[in-house]
Amino acid sequence: MEEHAGYEALEEKVNRLEKELLNCKKLETALSESEQRWKKLVENSLTGIYVDQDGKIIFANERFAHIYRYPRGELIGIESCKLVHPKDRAFTDEMRARRLRGEKPLSEYDARGLTKDGKTIWVRRMNTDIEYQGKLSILGNLIDITEEKRFEEELEEANVELREFMDVVSHDLKTPLISIRGFVSRLLRNHAAQLNEKGMDYLRRIEASAERMDALISDLRAFLTSGHVSYEYQQVSSREIIENVVNDLEAMLKAKKVKLILAEDLPFIYCDPEKIYHVFQNLIENAVKYLGDTPSPRIEIRYLDIGCAHQFSVSDNGIGIDPENHERVFKKFQRLKEAKDEKGTGLGLAIVKRIVERHGGKVWVESELGKGATFVFNLPKCGTDPQKD
Repeated sequence: MEEHAGYEALEEKVNRLEKELLNCKKLETALSESEQRWKKLVENSLTGIYVDQDGKIIFANERFAHIYRYPRGELIGIESCKLVHPKDRAFTDEMRARRLRGEKPLSEYDARGLTKDGKTIWVRRMNTDIEYQGKLSILGNLIDITEEKRFEEELEEANVELREFMDVVSHDLKTPLISIRGFVSRLLRNHAAQLNEKGMDYLRRIEASAERMDALISDLRAFLTSGHVSYEYQQVSSREIIENVVNDLEAMLKAKKVKLILAEDLPFIYCDPEKIYHVFQNLIENAVKYLGDTPSPRIEIRYLDIGCAHQFSVSDNGIGIDPENHERVFKKFQRLKEAKDEKGTGLGLAIVKRIVERHGGKVWVESELGKGATFVFNLPKCGTDPQKD
């Protein structure tokens, strides 16, 4: 009897061991399958993946090897600093040391690298700390952004050339205009008595044409640079920008006897202050043009916080704009007959649209004939350059 009970206990133990063995085999199979999926994921990744331990590369996928132009086997054990350009080694070493100390340095940054044949490349790194084979290590992902950086450099060179070209063109075109306006002014001042009415009319037309050409050159320069020159973003007071514009346009506003109303709650905004200055300048000048012969002319600048963006508006109580022309007014060289503006170039609102859109915002007009006009634009609230988003 005791022998039979012992046999049953042994049989039960064998069955239990067989089940445990079967479970172990299932776990082993699952682990193997998981490892195979992980290997496929890593090896087929479009990013270079590596593990940096004690300042040496102890793992690298094929994409990482391809980026640095190394046979994969040669990378294992290589000092990671040898893959970094000397000018960026101090920076990348600092990022690694801070991460291994448990701090939170930049998780993503750009740095120059060196390929096996000594060529400089640019890579964007995305790093995190992990425990690998029992030791604290750096797990890194990177992509080759050499072409992107080259394009940025070429774009900056093009911007510099454009600025220089516009400066030369502006100078070379404005110099003869200054002479023309100077001679016309002297003729009108010193020889008016010797000219008949037709001669005086010709001189005034020449003077008006020279003034318009001067304005056109300035507006063309502003329009071209508003779209192609790099913007310098910073946190600035919108009130200070607007007050500077108003001070510069004081003579125009006084001549029209315009009452200007300025919002009290004007915020600090993240923008290129010089460009936003031109936005308010053009909108206020445009409002003056559309005042017509309105009695008690008024221009009001309002502000509204709409959560994700700052919203500004410039309103006037002038002649208004027909709704069918609301889109047209923002196009280049469009001058509406209602404004009766002989000096306008038709570029002011096109400049406004381009600058606002480069800031990631939107501009539009709300108006009806005879009921004034309100030009509205918004600027995103952000702490990063919209051009890099």
